[in-house]
Amino acid sequence: MSEYGIDIALIQETYLKPNRPKACAIAGYVKLRTDRTYARRGGALYYSSSLHCCPLTIPPLVNMEATCCRPAMTGYRTIVVVSVYLPFPKPLLRSDLRALLALGDAVILFGDFNCKNPRWGCAIMDQNGEKLDRLQDRLEFEIIAPSTATYFPYNDSNRPSTLDIALTKGVALNLNSIETIHSLLSDHRSVLLKMGSPDGGRPISTIKITDWKRVSTAFEKIDTPPLNSIPDDIRTTDEIDHAIGALTSHVRTMVEKCERKVPASWDRRKFPPDILELIRAKNAALRRASAYPTPEYRSRARALQREVKARVQEFRNESWSDLMEELDRLIKRFGKSPKRLK
Repeated sequence: MSEYGIDIALIQETYLKPNRPKACAIAGYVKLRTDRTYARRGGALYYSSSLHCCPLTIPPLVNMEATCCRPAMTGYRTIVVVSVYLPFPKPLLRSDLRALLALGDAVILFGDFNCKNPRWGCAIMDQNGEKLDRLQDRLEFEIIAPSTATYFPYNDSNRPSTLDIALTKGVALNLNSIETIHSLLSDHRSVLLKMGSPDGGRPISTIKITDWKRVSTAFEKIDTPPLNSIPDDIRTTDEIDHAIGALTSHVRTMVEKCERKVPASWDRRKFPPDILELIRAKNAALRRASAYPTPEYRSRARALQREVKARVQEFRNESWSDLMEELDRLIKRFGKSPKRLK
């Protein structure tokens, strides 16, 4: 989730039980769970703590399992995101789909539907796949599927299928991409869905990064022309307004001089070359284990996953320590000269 910058993660078949409410927490994410009960496998939904989301109560369902939230999006109407799982071999029911699509004006159902149809990349068509295709026009939803298979049976004699798909209704967001990700050792691969700005809006391609260290250095040079225009003895409100304007303009100019534009996907905590090389090796091992699931390849992939996780955590700890030292240094520097800040 950290590697791909996931905003909302939808998980099926968690097998979690209510007696362990704190299990499977992920740092930086809020967790919603629909735990396992009789004859159900359970599901979960994680959303980034930077998002404004609220959980929704799922209406009674017969065969489907679901967990959902309602994120608030600036400049766009409310959207409902639902993690969906239809256990095999239970039939797809129109009533279940209708109940989930009625949760809001704009709804995304995403998960393991266990519906096979050549229309979205399966080798054969089953009853659920045929019924889902028929219901598309009646319930007015769109089917979004990746171009490659998402389910790879452990039995090599069985053919891969595309079972993990998304249904959208009333969603004006632009579809940027949907792809299968071979990053986890499971018969169901992760599917990454990216959606962009609505109504043809173009996403911000760059962001501004401020070098605050340069800003603090610039402010050490107090004797500057903009500040020299401020009189030492201020008597009138006009002089106060003039002083405030001169100081504000100077601060804004100094900050703008210390800004630079970078791509929106730029990460100020960019990993060093050794971690990037480890991640590439891990992904290669996962792809190899996916294509040839031998005990040796799977063991190698798991070992690299553990190594990457440990190295990333070590790097983040080091970065945090460096940040704390820098803040401590700045506090000590300016703490001795309060008049300079004034």
